[in-house]
Amino acid sequence: MNVSHDKEAALDKALALFWEKGYASTSLKDLERATGMHPGSLYAAFGSKANLYSLSLERYAHRLNDRRAALLASASSPLEGLAQFILQAHPLSDSDAPLPACFLVKATLEEGDGDTAFGEKITELLVENDAQFEEIFAEAKARGDLPATSSPEKLARQLSADLAGLCFYALRAEDPSVTREMVADLAERLRTRH
Repeated sequence: MNVSHDKEAALDKALALFWEKGYASTSLKDLERATGMHPGSLYAAFGSKANLYSLSLERYAHRLNDRRAALLASASSPLEGLAQFILQAHPLSDSDAPLPACFLVKATLEEGDGDTAFGEKITELLVENDAQFEEIFAEAKARGDLPATSSPEKLARQLSADLAGLCFYALRAEDPSVTREMVADLAERLRTRH
């Protein structure tokens, strides 16, 4: 038995469970059932429920970044890469996602004012995400795909706000097709910015 592989598989299952139910609503019994690990094994592998949640947030963010990077690498332009990311890899468009909303956005909503144990981790991951969006917009500007007066920082903040708003809407939407249409509209606006 490969202990490292089992730990990775357990982390994947915990990530999906936390994403769907949230930190507070996920019990240790839920984690035991999902991962197939006993409490002692869970604590030996991850230290605590809180650490497992933090690792889940990091894993989610890094996987999303990897998917975005792959789509950007194969796209005809940075803006097209962003549009493809939103249409293909973002949880709003990913039918395999536990929820049609970004795990970090959902975690932020659960955190409230951000003063709890995970506020700093969530903020750190969201700031990293904004910085990556800013780099993409800066590359698009350097290529002439955006006006010279464009602010990559402002465009990155706006895109993050647009995606967060769509995630919030998706969490309460009764008709998923409405959300999909709004996601497609956002992707088209990215493509036609210049």
